Amino acid sequence: MTKFGQSVKAAFFYTMQSKFYKGVLFVFLGAICFSTKGIFAKLAFRYGVDGLQILTLRMLFALPFYIIILIREYQTQPAPIVKNDWINIITLGLIGYYLAALFDFLGLQYVSASLERNIIFTYPTFVLLMSRIFFKRKIHAIQIIAVAICYTGILLAFYSDKASYASSNLMKGTVFVLLSSVTYALYLVKSDGLIKNVGTIRFTCISMIVSCIAVLVHYLIVHGIDIFSFPYQVYLIGVGVAIISTVFPSFLMTKGIEFIGSSNMAIIASVGPIATIFLSNFILKESISFLHIVGTVLVLAGVLIISVKGNKKTITP
Repeated sequence: MTKFGQSVKAAFFYTMQSKFYKGVLFVFLGAICFSTKGIFAKLAFRYGVDGLQILTLRMLFALPFYIIILIREYQTQPAPIVKNDWINIITLGLIGYYLAALFDFLGLQYVSASLERNIIFTYPTFVLLMSRIFFKRKIHAIQIIAVAICYTGILLAFYSDKASYASSNLMKGTVFVLLSSVTYALYLVKSDGLIKNVGTIRFTCISMIVSCIAVLVHYLIVHGIDIFSFPYQVYLIGVGVAIISTVFPSFLMTKGIEFIGSSNMAIIASVGPIATIFLSNFILKESISFLHIVGTVLVLAGVLIISVKGNKKTITP
């Protein structure tokens, strides 16, 4: 091996020994994985399924992974979880992974994957507002400007979708995805303390198991037990969205937040909307307009301002 190769190898191993750089890598990979969710959903819609159906397959195929990992975790760390923590984990699981996911997949039926990712990525603005409401933290003028920049970007991306993406329910889809962003922000605001008390893996597994059960019950009420009549391609997509877009990123992002904090996580996760734009263009053949690119840049700029300012002034939890 050349000296250059040895230097690169040494730098890589040094980086992997640092919790901060591990956290950066985990969040980066998690954001890329999460960005594939809308792509998988759009592929499934081509076979006639709706948002609830593909969400159910996602949770059904993901559920065994979380159960197995949780059992192994209890075998190595059998410390009990107090009653109040149980109540909070269940509540957050229903908010962050059931409601947020349901709103997201319902919205994806009506908006492009790129617009969906732009709207979802406004969750730091809601974290900012909720931090003010729950923790009485001051909102600075620069952060208000950042919020305005974010929503200007969304309006541009929305207008681009309206001009080029055929959907008679574009506003309905936008509202659903916005609700997903709000519920995910609430989950983030309330989860920090619980993760420290319960542990990253146990918190993630239990909250995901709760959400999986909630989605399955929802599906049974709406569609009954008719879940074995889809084309085989839909089940393959379901496996893909369960493993690539759910199991992997849920642990990567949670572990990343543990190592680098939620503010740094928001900055690094900026890669998500960009990845979705390229993937939707490459795989789904969705058009990318100039307005869409400008809107995405504005959303990312606003989120970065909020995240950096929040990191300095401890605005976000």
